[in-house]
Amino acid sequence: MVGERRVRLTEGHCMENGLHCPACGTYTTISDIIATGQCRNGGGRGDCDVHLHVDVVIED
Repeated sequence: MVGERRVRLTEGHCMENGLHCPACGTYTTISDIIATGQCRNGGGRGDCDVHLHVDVVIED
């Protein structure tokens, strides 16, 4: 079973339309994370092997 770790991102992680990967620090757009599940340095493009997902939390 693959381990899962949730990281609460802060304003310091974010830039205008994306964020810095918590694992390698590479800037990646939110749309790329949603589309590929990886940061820009992941997959065949680099050496970051974490998988990223975006969850939206709705509070009443």
